[in-house]
Amino acid sequence: MKNKLILSLVVGLVVATLPVPALAWGSATHLYLSEKLGNKDGVTDQQEMYGATLVDVFNLMFGHPYQPYLWNETHYGFMKLVEAAEPEEMALAYGFASHNEAWGADHTAHIDALTIEGEGGYVIIKSQELAPILAPEIRASLEQLVFIVYEMVPPYPADIELLIQQAVQEMSFMLADNGVESAVDYLVGQNEDKKVGDRMFGSAQDRDSFVPLLLVEAYAEGLASQPGMTYETASNLIMATEAAFQTQMMSYGLALAQEDPGDIKEAMAEQGAVLAIMIIEAEYGITVPLALYPLIFQEVKNLMIFTLNQAIEVVEDDYVEELEATQKYIKKQLNAHKIKTYRK
Repeated sequence: MKNKLILSLVVGLVVATLPVPALAWGSATHLYLSEKLGNKDGVTDQQEMYGATLVDVFNLMFGHPYQPYLWNETHYGFMKLVEAAEPEEMALAYGFASHNEAWGADHTAHIDALTIEGEGGYVIIKSQELAPILAPEIRASLEQLVFIVYEMVPPYPADIELLIQQAVQEMSFMLADNGVESAVDYLVGQNEDKKVGDRMFGSAQDRDSFVPLLLVEAYAEGLASQPGMTYETASNLIMATEAAFQTQMMSYGLALAQEDPGDIKEAMAEQGAVLAIMIIEAEYGITVPLALYPLIFQEVKNLMIFTLNQAIEVVEDDYVEELEATQKYIKKQLNAHKIKTYRK
């Protein structure tokens, strides 16, 4: 049980730098890119922006066995939603398609960067630069967590020491990946669009009632074909997950909408710490002891803030060029695939 709890804390820290696990560009960056792509006529524009974030809706299914399947469906099977959309739903579908990893915004984030040298997408290349910077701080955080839970200090027993060494090695890149995404979200809100938080909150709050039904139409049948699922169960799961996602986007939007940069970082870190502990409990079926929660929460939050600050330094000189190139690239790809904000 001791090793299991320590490992659980490690896994939680891996995702701790993001209010929402994004796995490519962050939600604010997707919204910013989509806001520049299509129609600018109020409600339609809001649909498009929410659609651009919606591809990550199933990231919130912590510990669910079909979360990887659904992630692949939205990131690579995105045309199922586009083809299911009615004419009045095409603005949302347009934003949804802009996000995909096959040839959309996530492609430049994780597969093929457009403006910097290296193998992989912009987020991958920058994560490789950031990871070694984070490793010592990750080690220090894990040692602090071990002390909090068990009052153990180095030198550790061989099994604990090996676990921590492996965790530092594995966490460094994954934490860097999340940190880069968060840093670009933060910088977009500070420099490119100071209203991005307001736009995120508004597009989520006012999202149309057809959204969960469209997700069901696009993805419930495929999910229902998986072992242990029925169409009704799949539909209910999809709608409940979208409702939770809507709430999370509103919360993230409020965090980014604050005026003071320090308050924004604090809010991002606090939201991430809550989600990290939720992931710990969901993935491993344990409950973090109530008496230890404040100390664990603070340690996770501290690591997130450190990661965010270091990531900002790594990306601040060239993220704008990559986003500008990505926006042009997405527009070209959407046109090539004949995806528009309307359907005649």
